[in-house]
Amino acid sequence: MRKVADAVGLTAPAIYRHYKGKDALLDAIAEVGFAVFETYLGRMFAARNPIRRLEAAAEAYLDFALDQPQLYELVFLTSRRNLRRFPRDFAAGRSRTGEMLRRQVEECMQTGAFAADDPLETALSLWAHAHGLVVMYRTGRFGPHADRFRPLYRRSIRRLLKGLQA
Repeated sequence: MRKVADAVGLTAPAIYRHYKGKDALLDAIAEVGFAVFETYLGRMFAARNPIRRLEAAAEAYLDFALDQPQLYELVFLTSRRNLRRFPRDFAAGRSRTGEMLRRQVEECMQTGAFAADDPLETALSLWAHAHGLVVMYRTGRFGPHADRFRPLYRRSIRRLLKGLQA
């Protein structure tokens, strides 16, 4: 907290007037990170059909990870006290971004584009796939070049979406 206070030009006691401690500060920053991610994810609504929206959502996830690496790390890779838990919090709609993804999956199932299944678990599978690829990239599994990784990522996402089709 002292380092944060120094970085923003405050005293440590001043930071504690706004945040009870490190966990509260990290949670607040994570909420900002999710809001930023939500703007990326919102791009998917430009696509006309739900499968294309899911492709766009996966692309937005990658863009967020590459454009905002510190926020990505805090939002998706850092254990925090108030993490939303699966399935309880996601089934209750407490994750705006998770709900955006689930609704697209549900629309794919309702229109017959995807085989009938649990939309929440299917959305989790899509997110886990994208997340796993991004983490592998971040740890150097595909080399340092995002422009070389991106086509592989897109093909892998399309392959997964094709496998979900009815």
